[in-house]
Amino acid sequence: MAQDASTDTSEQRRSHTSDDLRALTRKVLTVAASVIRILTVVFAGILVVHVILAVAGANPANGITIFFRDLADNLTLGIGDLFLPASESLRIILNYGLAAVVWIAIGIIVSKLLNALAP
Repeated sequence: MAQDASTDTSEQRRSHTSDDLRALTRKVLTVAASVIRILTVVFAGILVVHVILAVAGANPANGITIFFRDLADNLTLGIGDLFLPASESLRIILNYGLAAVVWIAIGIIVSKLLNALAP
């Protein structure tokens, strides 16, 4: 009898541990998906702010403009010079706008994958 009680308790502990691990994994993947989605939206937002400042004719020597331009240049994913139209405004809209769209797509895809992997 005592043997059966200890076996049942051991199996219950394993079951609870497995459930706890599954719940923890689900929580970690869900939080990671949320963080990735937030980061990619912030990155896209930085690119959009740069586009707005550049197209609206903000002073290129202003600290805020320089700050967003430098950040945006680092977030273009290598497509900052993909399109080379004659108009500087159109070049900025196409290249940085496309990079913003790509960041949003990355965020959606990766967060959906992480949520799908959550048990």
